[in-house]
Amino acid sequence: MDKHGRITEFFGREWARLAGFVRRRLEDSPEEEAGDLLQDVFASLLERADPLEEIENLSAYVYRSLRNRIADSLRRRRVALSLDAPLGDEDGLRLSDILPDEGEDALDLLQRKEREAAFDAAFRELLERERMLIVANEFEGRTFRELAEELGEPIGTLLSRKSRAVARLAASLSAHHPHT
Repeated sequence: MDKHGRITEFFGREWARLAGFVRRRLEDSPEEEAGDLLQDVFASLLERADPLEEIENLSAYVYRSLRNRIADSLRRRRVALSLDAPLGDEDGLRLSDILPDEGEDALDLLQRKEREAAFDAAFRELLERERMLIVANEFEGRTFRELAEELGEPIGTLLSRKSRAVARLAASLSAHHPHT
């Protein structure tokens, strides 16, 4: 069977499943949109010079192509809403007039700075190895398995150490701000 025959055979066999995949992701779309997206992917594969030479897993390639086409379709549908557009006939009232101001006021800024200072002080109270563990795991995204191998300590020990450190951090922060 030639290359195009294999692609045609795949789409013939999987058409209903692929169409269901598209329809589930485009629930409020016209029925023919699923078929249109499938035909686009099918045609683009057939147009390639040597489609199967460059593709290891045809099924995975087709599903990825469909996801991309679905995302493009959804992106085109989005309606831009202007914050300055008038809302109906209400004396020039705009959306920006009724939305809350997202800017930080002086009180918010002061409270944020106080929280940051309290956290910084509480964090400095931890032992160096506890700080290193929290930074490595939470901020650098390193796993406990990686850290256990690097530090030569059991994973359970590292989990307990972090748990105790986080509990001390929480207690220290609640002492600084008992209302939180």
